[in-house]
Amino acid sequence: MKGPFNYDYSKTLWMKMYLATPDFSRGVSDVRITFEQALGIIKTVDALTQGIEKIVYLVGWQGLGHDDCYPEMHKVNDFLKRDCDRDGRESLLWLIGEGRKYHTVVSVHGNLSDEYGENESHAEFVRANAIVKHPDGEPAVIEVFNGRNAYKISYKQFWESGLFKKYWEKFLDTVPVREAGTVHLDNFCIAENFYPRTTVEEQDEARRAILDYIRAEGIDVTSEYPYRELPLRADDPGHPIRRFYAKHVDELPAGSWKDAPIRTLGRIAATWWTSFLTPEECLKIPPSLYSGHLTDGALGAVYYGAMHGEDIWMSRGIRPEDWVPAFLREFCTYQLPYFYLNRYERTGLVKNEDGSWTARFSDGVESRGSDRSITKNGIVVKRGGNVILPLTEDNRLYIAYSDEGFAGRWNLPDAAFTSGTVYEITAEGNRRLSSCALENGGIEWPLKPGQAVAIAAD
Repeated sequence: MKGPFNYDYSKTLWMKMYLATPDFSRGVSDVRITFEQALGIIKTVDALTQGIEKIVYLVGWQGLGHDDCYPEMHKVNDFLKRDCDRDGRESLLWLIGEGRKYHTVVSVHGNLSDEYGENESHAEFVRANAIVKHPDGEPAVIEVFNGRNAYKISYKQFWESGLFKKYWEKFLDTVPVREAGTVHLDNFCIAENFYPRTTVEEQDEARRAILDYIRAEGIDVTSEYPYRELPLRADDPGHPIRRFYAKHVDELPAGSWKDAPIRTLGRIAATWWTSFLTPEECLKIPPSLYSGHLTDGALGAVYYGAMHGEDIWMSRGIRPEDWVPAFLREFCTYQLPYFYLNRYERTGLVKNEDGSWTARFSDGVESRGSDRSITKNGIVVKRGGNVILPLTEDNRLYIAYSDEGFAGRWNLPDAAFTSGTVYEITAEGNRRLSSCALENGGIEWPLKPGQAVAIAAD
């Protein structure tokens, strides 16, 4: 098991930002967010999150947008460029540089699992058997994206043929990912090949070689799922890989994802969805080794997780007045508790009669799913949509937020100060409200619905 990584993803705000989708019929890119607009969002997020360390992975930065070109990633989407720049790459490099001014590492979303017949390299991949094929040697169309046939990479031949290194180095010549120290490689699942026949173990061995190669270049990999693969298996009966296997195997082997190891543990630092984790694994695996967003609602109610960001901009648009309230709510009620709980060792997990969980941590911290509360030595620091928690490790900057409005006492059991200043958190930056003094480790401060304040030590 490898580690640690360049970043502690359990203490870093890492998100994706969806920029564009291809419109192949017109040969254009359907742009949601340009590189220039992306910087505007990054500036606002930095203001809302008080300048903490952040990573933003750009989706649809290549070709004509998301699900174009993969695994080729050496052509930046020119439809995203600024008017003053020569091409998309110049604008991308500008965005990467500007992002650092706002405590944000800008990297990119890529894919080494899918391959398209329209790619210039397609014939090369077919000749090398680097895409999954039927037993007769015919390339297998597994999925369809943006109206184009998508083939699956056969990692064994992708690695052994040298094609991975060839196209990966072209990618690194295009985007300064080494400097970022992190990249998001989506959908990094295994598809077994029937020509030549490969096993899940062989494909996993090649995937591990690819991940180790990337790691040796000083780059962390984040991804989409935990990747718990069993031979010839996909747990979803409708999964296209399962349907592909069923064509060539009389009876697919039985089994459950619980029977399979988390094959990328220690090599992939964090995943978009930490689905397929047992309660025992949530307790055993520290979030510094494996971080992400839990899909099990009951477990997520006690451990919380990494917010996505991308879904907010996709559903609400990019005008701050439309997306900021939703972002602030999710950051304060989901990401902030995740940061806080990740400070402590996970020591126990009990299932309650109502099906909810109670998670216990070191230093007397307890998280209860029944009422979405967090306490420290019996002192409430979160209940439902009311939360007050330290944002910084030195406990000199707190965030208080109320979903429905709050009037009463806030407890700050960890506070490393007794006097400070209260600021309202806004999209334009903090607005000073008043000085404050803590009495008996607490403060009286009313909040309106959806309002957040920062309480900073003097």
